[in-house]
Amino acid sequence: MAKLFIHRDILKNFNRLPSKVQKRVYSLIDEFQADPHSPAIGLHALTGDMLDAKVRGVRKFPDGYRAIVIAPEKGDTYLLVHIDAHDRAYDWARNKRFEVHAGTGVFQVFDTVEVESATKGKVPEARSKAKLKAQYPLAAFSDDELFAAGVPRPLIPAVRSIQSDEALTALIDYLPPDCRDVLYGLAAGMPLDEAIVDMFAQDERPVLNEPLDPGDFSRIAETSGRDLVLVDGQDALKQILAGSLEEWRIFLHPAQRKLVTRQTFGAMNITGAAGTGKTVALMHRAAHLARRLEDPACKVLVTTFTTNLSITIKHHLQRLAPDVADRFEVTNLHYLARTLCLRAGWRGRIAEDSELAQIWEDVWVTCSDELPMSREEMQAEYDLVIDPNGITEEDSYLVAVRSGRPRISRQQRRTAWPVFRAFQRGLKKRNLLTFEGAVHEARLSVEQKSTREFAHVLVDEVQDFSLEALRLIRALSPADEDARDPLCTVGDGHQRIYRTRIPMSRAGIDIRGRSSRLKVNYRTSEQIRQFAQGILRGVEIDDLDEGVASTVGDHSVFSGPEPAVVPCADGKEESQAIVQWVQELQDRGLATHEICVTPWKPEVVTALTAAGIGVYELRAREEDPGASESGIRVGTMKRIKGLEFRAVAIACADAEDAMNQLEDSPLKDRCERYVAATRAREQLLVTVAK
Repeated sequence: MAKLFIHRDILKNFNRLPSKVQKRVYSLIDEFQADPHSPAIGLHALTGDMLDAKVRGVRKFPDGYRAIVIAPEKGDTYLLVHIDAHDRAYDWARNKRFEVHAGTGVFQVFDTVEVESATKGKVPEARSKAKLKAQYPLAAFSDDELFAAGVPRPLIPAVRSIQSDEALTALIDYLPPDCRDVLYGLAAGMPLDEAIVDMFAQDERPVLNEPLDPGDFSRIAETSGRDLVLVDGQDALKQILAGSLEEWRIFLHPAQRKLVTRQTFGAMNITGAAGTGKTVALMHRAAHLARRLEDPACKVLVTTFTTNLSITIKHHLQRLAPDVADRFEVTNLHYLARTLCLRAGWRGRIAEDSELAQIWEDVWVTCSDELPMSREEMQAEYDLVIDPNGITEEDSYLVAVRSGRPRISRQQRRTAWPVFRAFQRGLKKRNLLTFEGAVHEARLSVEQKSTREFAHVLVDEVQDFSLEALRLIRALSPADEDARDPLCTVGDGHQRIYRTRIPMSRAGIDIRGRSSRLKVNYRTSEQIRQFAQGILRGVEIDDLDEGVASTVGDHSVFSGPEPAVVPCADGKEESQAIVQWVQELQDRGLATHEICVTPWKPEVVTALTAAGIGVYELRAREEDPGASESGIRVGTMKRIKGLEFRAVAIACADAEDAMNQLEDSPLKDRCERYVAATRAREQLLVTVAK
């Protein structure tokens, strides 16, 4: 029986096809598997018009449409790669080549003429070509080495002509994705073997026993391709296309796929800059582990720091793995802690800000005036050191790590401790807990249990977890019992916006040798990625443990316009600039729900409303309704964390805003702006002080 793979572009654009054409695709799947040469299909060669002799057309389509199918030179595996109106479909395929790379086994689509055209005019005139060629890293590799990197033989001359990062970026949309990823690593200075291993996501450089035939597609499922999916009948296609199509449900980069199925007997960790698909890998891994559960009494816990992201992940998991949806418990950290406390018998409440303020007032009435810090600093010390570290004893405070806090002596800590203890007694007297206090009590209750409720624990946004929160997830996971795949943590130090760095090893979570970094950015254009990275230029970002995160080889899969930076004299000018920008985006076809403005500013909201542009304020504990509700999205930089939009405006025209004084601003503020910038896929506007 013939096999038929479908290209991701067809699935991505399926809803744009006429309904008659969609129905024809469904029936074509079953017909093709029965007999690809059936007259009912109308498969015919186009050798006279096509550069690649393997290209076939499918006549039997309504409304004058045609499908492009690539027929194998060996075997019975066919590839459905494109559907469009007659002339457009044939024009699309005319100069392309469709083949398996003989060295890597990956299926590739490329157009030599397009690649050569994209490289023209990209060499800066200020320096000689000979000097550029000698300096640019790609020039150091031979034709055979570039072929080993996945570059098709016909494209090697064009790749060797690349003499600048600008020229390489210009090729993003024309190179096969697999070799593009490797070339970015080589251009960044990575050794050939290291760049190849990063791309193919294997423990060593892939080696084929013998070169593959470019026209034999029978082993595509075994290789690292990520643009094709095997469809076993029209029912399978209907399941894939059920509801809205999110590509993340079907297609994974080889590096993500490896992390989804990796087996460990200890905690594993996934890092990567914003937009590299960390959460996608986590969700697929959660589904993979849920399907392997042997004990029906156990579940898979998926937890995050923020409420909104946990809601989004829960909905995504229901679509990704409806067959095991009842095996997940998806929640945010603080709700998880409160639930665990209630299960342990606690019947109190989480304290309101006003209640915390009153307890502090009571403490100040009774305490000595001889304090090592001001009252404001004492409260900050509790919030930043005592509470998140779960400190309840003086001895623990004396040896506590106080990253980012002013230095104080041991004697000063001894003097301060009675004040903190009085505050804790005030909470206990009222049967109240802080959020961090609930995490601490939850951890103690879990450690007292003899049974495990969760077979696997997966944690997103781990960079924002406190030390006590890390101890809680360690206690929840069976990491100390030689269990398989007990704990998977996911995070990014670039996006730490709630607290200072806490190495996971301090909480007893050992990720040595089991930590991986994703480097390919899917969310934002290369131009936006570079702009966002520049916000943190000169800052050493940790790898969530005791090392430093390396961004060497990081890149995006598509290009776009440069971010617009607009100086503004005041709030009125800033509001006008944002309104004009939004109107221009609407003229280009962007819907209001695809545009976000952050942070929330009354003057900007008023200006948008006055211009007849609807506004939708993003709310806590609620998922963005998307296309079902119109309005420009507005919210704080923290609120939009975990979301993405086609266009984002960051309103930073206030003179004191961190964007206007990056080098002198706290790292947390810079990270917030990094997070905001990386929510944008295609368009980014930043207003700054004039």
